[in-house]
Amino acid sequence: MKKVVLIENNILATNTIRFKLTDALVKHGYLITILTTGLPHELQQARDNGFKVIDIGTSNQHPADILRYLKNLRNNLKSISPDVCLTFTMRPAIWGNMITRILQIPTITNITGIGPLFEHKNFSYKAARKLYKYVLKKTAKVFFQNKDDMSLFLENKFISDSQTALIPGSGVDYEYYLPIPSVTIKNNFVFLFVGRLIRDKGIGEFVTAAAEIKKRYPEAKFQVLGPLWTQNLSSNTISAAELNTWQDDNIIEYLGEAKDIRSYLANADCVVLPSYREGMSNILLEAGSMEKPCISCDTTGCREIVEDGVTGYLCKVRDAADLAEKMIKMYNLPSDKRTEMGVEARKKIIRQFGKQIVIDAYISAIEQLL
Repeated sequence: MKKVVLIENNILATNTIRFKLTDALVKHGYLITILTTGLPHELQQARDNGFKVIDIGTSNQHPADILRYLKNLRNNLKSISPDVCLTFTMRPAIWGNMITRILQIPTITNITGIGPLFEHKNFSYKAARKLYKYVLKKTAKVFFQNKDDMSLFLENKFISDSQTALIPGSGVDYEYYLPIPSVTIKNNFVFLFVGRLIRDKGIGEFVTAAAEIKKRYPEAKFQVLGPLWTQNLSSNTISAAELNTWQDDNIIEYLGEAKDIRSYLANADCVVLPSYREGMSNILLEAGSMEKPCISCDTTGCREIVEDGVTGYLCKVRDAADLAEKMIKMYNLPSDKRTEMGVEARKKIIRQFGKQIVIDAYISAIEQLL
């Protein structure tokens, strides 16, 4: 059996958006090992699903943590001696590709999104830009989830044309994310934000818009689903105290985090993700697949999914006032028009963003390397 190693930032991705891909690789006859980290019960969940998982810890900005992470990566890759390695997200794409380059392991990298990589001038992002340019030169295949990110990497000479390919994000399993009725009886219009609680996802703008809308429509509900997240720069994270203040002021209802978000999506009238930039937003794909109209920003990784005025609305980036205007517009839209938006959203998802498209692209790329 040919051996394939997946390097993930956190096992959560394997258990959710990349479960179908990982499972398909196993069923295709590859011996799969996942190098990652996560909470003990989440790691066990992946093992219960039949995947071999090795906890190699994580890296942050502390040099000792980075060195420990690199050592764990190198030792495990040398021990496994894989035929192909797959890397996802920024840290694995940089540190993982650095080690696979040294060990001469053919590697396929998925640039799942770049965030403020080319905007921020701080040391971390300057270092990331330099490292990307080095580690991707010898990468066998680089998958991009949108044309904008691919163009930036080509313009900055991080990669060559021959290395690149476009895939529709992580894809969505539209047979799993089926339209279902609301699971609770409700009398209020529900706006739902789903995502990690980091500023780049637009959570601040969502809360500001919610506070303004409540002044005019106090019966509207604003729900937030997703984890507090510490694996980002401190300037980008939301604190527990800040979250508690939003709840105490009755601006939002915090739902915590959930493995299966379908019931929350079913209960929502509109899903809102005012993200500054995405690779290709998974939550917008999942919401659209469940026939939910969405509001997002006119930005990379969001506008490809939300068709303004057809499947939802697009607002300006970092503009809480414009977001509030679009949310009020959705609130006042007749219910049959919102239903029509949701139906069009699912049609678009099935047509352009099916999970099998991504799986086929990976299997084809791996077979070419082997």
